[in-house]
Amino acid sequence: MSISATQVIEGTHSIGGDTQAYFKTGSGPAIVVVHGVGGHKEDWRRVAEALADDHTVYAVDMLGFGGSSRDCKDLQISTQAAAIQALLAKDSIATAKLVGNSVGGWVAATFAANYPEMTEKLVIIDPAGFEAMFQGEPPVNLFPDDVAQMKKLLSYVIHSEFAHTDEFAAQAFAGFQASGEKSIVPVLWPGLFGSARLEAILPKVQAPTLVIWGKEDKLFPVALCPYLTSLTPGAKSVVIEDASHFPHVDQPAALIRQLDGFLG
Repeated sequence: MSISATQVIEGTHSIGGDTQAYFKTGSGPAIVVVHGVGGHKEDWRRVAEALADDHTVYAVDMLGFGGSSRDCKDLQISTQAAAIQALLAKDSIATAKLVGNSVGGWVAATFAANYPEMTEKLVIIDPAGFEAMFQGEPPVNLFPDDVAQMKKLLSYVIHSEFAHTDEFAAQAFAGFQASGEKSIVPVLWPGLFGSARLEAILPKVQAPTLVIWGKEDKLFPVALCPYLTSLTPGAKSVVIEDASHFPHVDQPAALIRQLDGFLG
C-alpha cells in the first residue's frame, strides 16, 4: 500500500529460518538502504525520511544485527543480499535502487551483481570488501572490548567532535554491550572471509553506480575511492568534505543532496 512520507512502518520477514527487521517509509519506486558493521537501520532515519518524498525507502538490519536474527548460521555477503531479494519479493517489488555503507556497500554491490534485473541504480558509500582489507590486522577493534577501544573506533569512523568524548564512547559501548552483537563474531568473520571481494563483484555490476567517500575516513582512506570506482564500467564518484566512514552521521545534508541528485 502507499504510505505517507512521514509514516514509518516497522516490519520483519523470514528467510531460511532467520528473521530480518526493517522499516519502510514514503511512496514511489523502491530504495533499499543497508548499514555497515556497528550501524543499524535507525541510523538512516533522517536520510530515509528525506528520500521518502519520491520513493518508498526500506532500511534493513543486516542479519545478525539490530532487530534481525542473532543466531544465524551463515553471514556471508551473498546471504545478506539474498535476504534483501526476499524482502523485495515479499512486497512484489520488481526493481529497486540500492544504497549501502561500509559492509552494507559490499552487500548492495553483491545484490547488484547477483540480481541485475532487480537493480535500477547502485550507491556504495565507503564500502568494505576490497582485497586489501583482508591483508594484516585491522587498525581498530570493530567489536570493542572496553570503552577505550570504543573511543578509538569512533575516532576512525566519525569525524564530528561530538563522537570523540569519553562520555559518548561510554554511552556507545554500553549500547553495544546491550545489543549482544559481539556474539555473531564467530560466524561473521568466516562469512566475510568466504565472500567474493569487490574486485570480483564490481566489474559485474550493470546498473548506474555512484561511489561516495568521506574525505576524512581513517578506516578506509579516500585514496581507495578512484580505485574502486574504476572497477565498475561507467561508475561515478564523489568525495564528501568533513565526513569520515559514516557520512550519514557527519554530513547528512550533503549526503542527501548527492543521493537525491543521483537516484532521482
